[in-house]
Amino acid sequence: MTETPELGEIDLDDITLRQRLITISDHVRSVAAPVTRDLNRREADALLRSYLEPDCFPEAVRRLAIRHLLVLVGEEEMGKRLGAIALLSRMSLADGAITVLSPAGTAAELLSKTDYEPGRAYLVHDWIAESTDRLQLVNLARKLAELGSYLVITRNGAPSQAVEVEQPWSAPDPGELFDFCLSTYDVRAGRTSEEITRARDLALVLPTPAEVVSLASRLVRDEGPAGEEVAAWFDTKPPLHEVRAAAALAFLHRVAEPVFERQFARLERICQTHEKRGPQPIGSPHPLIGSHEGRVGFLVPHHRGQVLAELVGRYGFWLWQPLREWVRSLALEGLDVSAPASEGVASLAAYSLQEAREEFLEVWARGGNAERLAAANALSYMCADDTLAPEALRLALDWAVDPGDPRALAAAVALGGGLSARYPADSVRLLRRLASGDGSAARVARGSLALLLRQAGKRDDAHARTLIALAATTATGP
Repeated sequence: MTETPELGEIDLDDITLRQRLITISDHVRSVAAPVTRDLNRREADALLRSYLEPDCFPEAVRRLAIRHLLVLVGEEEMGKRLGAIALLSRMSLADGAITVLSPAGTAAELLSKTDYEPGRAYLVHDWIAESTDRLQLVNLARKLAELGSYLVITRNGAPSQAVEVEQPWSAPDPGELFDFCLSTYDVRAGRTSEEITRARDLALVLPTPAEVVSLASRLVRDEGPAGEEVAAWFDTKPPLHEVRAAAALAFLHRVAEPVFERQFARLERICQTHEKRGPQPIGSPHPLIGSHEGRVGFLVPHHRGQVLAELVGRYGFWLWQPLREWVRSLALEGLDVSAPASEGVASLAAYSLQEAREEFLEVWARGGNAERLAAANALSYMCADDTLAPEALRLALDWAVDPGDPRALAAAVALGGGLSARYPADSVRLLRRLASGDGSAARVARGSLALLLRQAGKRDDAHARTLIALAATTATGP
């Protein structure tokens, strides 16, 4: 049992709350492996099957071979992670495995507090350290060279002063990548030239290599280009109340019909303060929305993300201002509503991280306990996505700096949830640090750690054993 919470404090011994947190954590574990782990050669080769080297690749190979450390710098989702794996796969190594380190380690920690073995490969993906200290990185390169080991770090943003070890990164040409995927997947079999030409034209305007690869893989599975029907519906300039219905469902996907109807009616009432006419019916049938076994959902599940992308790209104040107010209020409507709302905010972060962070996550984290729980659950759901997981960790680290900050309570819950599934060592370390103090954040951290270890003790898998070993080491360490 955790300590008895004070009046109004988050109670992790509440059965309904505890089960909801466990369900979310189990979901993250079911779809995503821990980030910090050993990536074996077979897994690396599978990831690189559809990888096309960009123009900057040969120079990066040369520089890594000489320096033993390379920091790939560029925009988000430009293929830096696969580029790093491909670079390390080109090096002469004693073991083909790649050890993936935490993105939270500072340059000083990577230099002085990380144990490197001779002849090994290491990767830090989406490095979130605040400082890229040039001298420490240069010294780290020397240390790795002495060991005959290699480290590649990927970082979003612009180059820093550490020019000796940094490499600007770019994506491969999307048309060439699409053609490469066609050859790799043997997509041409059973496809007309018109279908291939149409898909290639679409690939040329996709913003990231991952989306180009996904487009080619859908052709293999005999699926159409994702989201075209959603964009086509928005092109018709549908009535705003129908747009709001799709927007509401993006944040309440798969809730019971009466719940959705009640919450959508609340959204429409909020919108009345912005529009002269009264609330409008959803419209029957809505082209994107359906009902199955008493729950409302998108007719095609991946339309949820496409709707969010269109809302972000096409609409401004008159849609988003009442929508923000409504989504923030969902945290106060009970767990059956706040949990899907948290998942919706996590989905939104994939299309506008700034909107999700500033308008929802930060607001919830500074609110009451129900809102902090919604923020924590959103961070957990973000951990199911490889791109968003480091951002969730970054936010938790920021919220946990000051135990007196109300956001530290949200961090303490999230660290025992989805974050522990992706970053077990960071989560246990931060929970131990928070738990060592006094006040609400310390009590919640102790309860979160106890729940985490109790659930790990019920499983017999590598992740559970890692968590238990980390907790024991941290508890007895210096």
